[in-house]
Amino acid sequence: MEVHYHVVAAIIQHKGKILCTQKGPGKYDYISYKYEFPGGKVQVGETAQAALHREIKEEIRLDIAVGERYKTIEHQYPHFNITLEAFLCFASDISSLQLTEHINHQWRSPNELPLLDWAAADLPIVAALADTFAQPH
Repeated sequence: MEVHYHVVAAIIQHKGKILCTQKGPGKYDYISYKYEFPGGKVQVGETAQAALHREIKEEIRLDIAVGERYKTIEHQYPHFNITLEAFLCFASDISSLQLTEHINHQWRSPNELPLLDWAAADLPIVAALADTFAQPH
């Protein structure tokens, strides 16, 4: 039986920038040190929005406002599959930001997102954000 995870991701916006968090070393090389939108696994009996609030509080110590679902991605990694629900989120105060599981973070404008080395499941979201929020040159 294939392992499947239901995960949520926060596209956290603050003053026109989006939060990008970098994973540290992990069990699998193909996601180690990659950038991702912060979030995590949805627990049994938990809504996607509740999971997002919990995970963001645990991982980066931020209080966020969860907005609408932006995109749902089905992705197959070599050792597991995920259903990734990404939500547009807002942080009015980022002074409490503290990384507890990631090794780095950057605030990037949407058109700068593709410059980072992203986890494969996040790439369709990065492309959509860069396209949707493309700034005129």
